Amino acid sequence: YPLSTLLVFDSSRNAIPVAWVITSSLTGQDIHKWVGSLAERLRTKDSRWRLNAFLVDDPSFGFSAIRDAFQCRVLLCVWHVRRAWIRSLLKTCCNIDVQREMFKHLGWILYSSRSVPNAMDAVQEFMEVFVDQSAFMDYFKSQWSPYIESWVSCIRSLPVAGPEPHAAIESYHRRLKYKLFNDQYANFWPRIDWLIHTLTTEFHSLYWLDQYTVETGYFSNLRDESFSTNAWYQALHIPDIDVILDEQNLQVAKVISQTDRNLAYTIWNPGSEFSLCDCHWSNLGNLCKHVIKVAMMCKNRQVARPLLAAQIYRQTLLSLLHNPPDDPVVLDHAILCTTRLQQDVKGWEDLSNSGLLQQLPPELNSQMADNTLLFARSH
Repeated sequence: YPLSTLLVFDSSRNAIPVAWVITSSLTGQDIHKWVGSLAERLRTKDSRWRLNAFLVDDPSFGFSAIRDAFQCRVLLCVWHVRRAWIRSLLKTCCNIDVQREMFKHLGWILYSSRSVPNAMDAVQEFMEVFVDQSAFMDYFKSQWSPYIESWVSCIRSLPVAGPEPHAAIESYHRRLKYKLFNDQYANFWPRIDWLIHTLTTEFHSLYWLDQYTVETGYFSNLRDESFSTNAWYQALHIPDIDVILDEQNLQVAKVISQTDRNLAYTIWNPGSEFSLCDCHWSNLGNLCKHVIKVAMMCKNRQVARPLLAAQIYRQTLLSLLHNPPDDPVVLDHAILCTTRLQQDVKGWEDLSNSGLLQQLPPELNSQMADNTLLFARSH
């Protein structure tokens, strides 16, 4: 039975589990069976609490059911896709240069940012370019090819969450797997009763103790520091002066190590969702603090192209002007958004050609805020 987690994010962008959902299948269409009850339970606890956004990590989820229940935005989370692809690349491809190029092409496929007719044509082009990487291609064809079109379609219709929640999700996911997949519990893994007991007692109590320690100051010596050290939180503590960013050549960036001042890490494709770093943590397939720090600086200095997700979302909004929906309420909202963006997009295109970029509007640039709920599967 697949295990999924409902997470919320605190002000430090830590992911806190508030519920676990065990279902009989992986399909997300069963979400209507419990999402309404969850929303009602939340309102019962605090009628003033309002959800800012709901993140989902599966294109098959019933997005309309979520909107009806919570009356909020729905964002798509692609963290586990990125993680699965990079881990497979690191395992099956030994050439670092090829890894970087393949990872960049995978980003183009996912966000349909290449001038090809459809997603499967982009996949075919990818397989032809890297035909010699047979191990990864076998994995990609068997595990991802059947679902690429649904992912691409979903990205074209929903805004995509940024790297901040991805770092929090990764930290939670790592902690969960460490707790559940400890070898000493191997004999209990097939048992649902053991899973429920472990989650609701041992694992939940870790978060309760951390929150209690923060609020009261008691038992600080027992606090697990990993609760406040996700990659986004760590990136905030890297000084800007330790980032070497050549605005005339954005192929690479460097970040000076915080523990060894003689060491600098290299980040390829800086500012993109598909950046790679040569640090040990990134080489394990994780999202590292150096990649996030460079992405922050690229965004603040407006020296890199907008994230692929933001580019696709802009295109989607603009297309609504030419293909308006039938619902008059949706139509009015679409015209309002696209009219406001049209002039900005034109200026962005002009400045992009000259090497300068105009900042994205806040509502598109900010992909998450407090009071965000994520429904994440455990893999």
